[in-house]
Amino acid sequence: MASKKMTMAMIVMIVVVMAMLVDRSVAIDLCGMTQDELNECKPAVSKENPTSPTEPCCTALQHADFACLCGYKNSPWLGSFGVDPELASGLPKQCGLANAPTC
Repeated sequence: MASKKMTMAMIVMIVVVMAMLVDRSVAIDLCGMTQDELNECKPAVSKENPTSPTEPCCTALQHADFACLCGYKNSPWLGSFGVDPELASGLPKQCGLANAPTC
Protein backbone atom coordinates (compact mmCIF):
# COMPACT_ATOMS: atom_id res chain seq x y z
CA MET A 1 0.00 0.00 0.00
CA ALA A 2 2.79 2.42 0.90
CA SER A 3 4.62 1.68 -2.35
CA LYS A 4 1.45 2.42 -4.35
CA LYS A 5 1.15 5.80 -2.63
CA MET A 6 4.83 6.49 -3.28
CA THR A 7 4.44 5.56 -6.94
CA MET A 8 1.39 7.78 -7.34
CA ALA A 9 3.19 10.66 -5.64
CA MET A 10 6.12 10.26 -8.05
CA ILE A 11 3.79 10.20 -11.06
CA VAL A 12 2.03 13.36 -9.87
CA MET A 13 5.39 15.05 -9.30
CA ILE A 14 6.59 14.12 -12.80
CA VAL A 15 3.38 15.40 -14.38
CA VAL A 16 3.65 18.71 -12.49
CA VAL A 17 7.28 19.21 -13.49
CA MET A 18 6.52 18.36 -17.13
CA ALA A 19 3.59 20.79 -17.14
CA MET A 20 5.88 23.52 -15.82
CA LEU A 21 8.43 22.79 -18.54
CA VAL A 22 5.80 22.77 -21.27
CA ASP A 23 4.35 26.03 -20.00
CA ARG A 24 7.76 27.66 -20.27
CA SER A 25 8.45 26.23 -23.70
CA VAL A 26 5.31 27.72 -25.28
CA ALA A 27 5.88 31.25 -23.98
CA ILE A 28 6.52 33.42 -26.97
CA ASP A 29 8.48 36.53 -27.72
CA LEU A 30 7.22 38.02 -30.97
CA CYS A 31 8.69 41.15 -32.53
CA GLY A 32 10.14 42.31 -29.22
CA MET A 33 6.95 41.74 -27.24
CA THR A 34 6.38 39.01 -24.68
CA GLN A 35 3.28 36.87 -24.64
CA ASP A 36 1.94 38.87 -21.68
CA GLU A 37 2.46 42.13 -23.56
CA LEU A 38 0.74 40.77 -26.65
CA ASN A 39 -2.15 39.59 -24.49
CA GLU A 40 -2.38 43.06 -22.93
CA CYS A 41 -2.93 44.56 -26.40
CA LYS A 42 -5.32 41.90 -27.71
CA PRO A 43 -8.57 43.52 -26.48
CA ALA A 44 -7.69 46.67 -28.43
CA VAL A 45 -7.27 44.76 -31.70
CA SER A 46 -10.08 42.24 -31.25
CA LYS A 47 -12.54 41.87 -34.12
CA GLU A 48 -15.45 41.78 -31.69
CA ASN A 49 -15.93 44.70 -29.30
CA PRO A 50 -12.45 46.25 -29.44
CA THR A 51 -11.47 48.44 -26.50
CA SER A 52 -9.09 51.36 -26.19
CA PRO A 53 -5.48 50.28 -25.66
CA THR A 54 -4.39 50.07 -22.03
CA GLU A 55 -1.37 51.86 -20.63
CA PRO A 56 0.59 48.57 -20.31
CA CYS A 57 -0.19 47.82 -23.97
CA CYS A 58 1.08 51.23 -25.08
CA THR A 59 4.18 50.85 -22.92
CA ALA A 60 4.90 47.47 -24.53
CA LEU A 61 4.56 48.97 -28.00
CA GLN A 62 7.32 51.46 -27.20
CA HIS A 63 9.93 48.70 -27.51
CA ALA A 64 8.22 46.60 -30.21
CA ASP A 65 9.87 45.90 -33.54
CA PHE A 66 7.37 47.59 -35.88
CA ALA A 67 8.98 46.31 -39.08
CA CYS A 68 8.49 42.80 -37.72
CA LEU A 69 4.91 43.47 -36.62
CA CYS A 70 4.02 45.01 -39.99
CA GLY A 71 5.18 41.79 -41.61
CA TYR A 72 2.17 40.07 -40.04
CA LYS A 73 -0.41 42.57 -41.36
CA ASN A 74 -1.56 40.35 -44.22
CA SER A 75 -1.10 37.08 -42.39
CA PRO A 76 -4.10 34.74 -42.36
CA TRP A 77 -3.09 33.81 -38.81
CA LEU A 78 -4.29 37.12 -37.39
CA GLY A 79 -7.91 36.33 -38.20
CA SER A 80 -7.65 32.91 -36.59
CA PHE A 81 -6.58 34.63 -33.36
CA GLY A 82 -9.45 37.13 -33.58
CA VAL A 83 -7.16 40.04 -34.45
CA ASP A 84 -8.34 42.74 -36.86
CA PRO A 85 -5.29 43.77 -38.95
CA GLU A 86 -6.57 47.31 -39.45
CA LEU A 87 -7.03 47.83 -35.71
CA ALA A 88 -3.59 46.32 -35.08
CA SER A 89 -1.86 48.63 -37.57
CA GLY A 90 -3.58 51.66 -36.00
CA LEU A 91 -2.64 50.75 -32.45
CA PRO A 92 0.67 52.68 -32.27
CA LYS A 93 -1.09 55.87 -33.38
CA GLN A 94 -3.83 55.29 -30.81
CA CYS A 95 -1.11 55.04 -28.19
CA GLY A 96 0.36 58.33 -29.35
CA LEU A 97 3.73 56.85 -30.27
CA ALA A 98 5.95 59.28 -32.12
CA ASN A 99 7.50 56.52 -34.22
CA ALA A 100 4.16 55.04 -35.30
CA PRO A 101 4.74 52.98 -38.45
CA THR A 102 2.73 53.04 -41.62
CA CYS A 103 2.42 49.42 -42.60
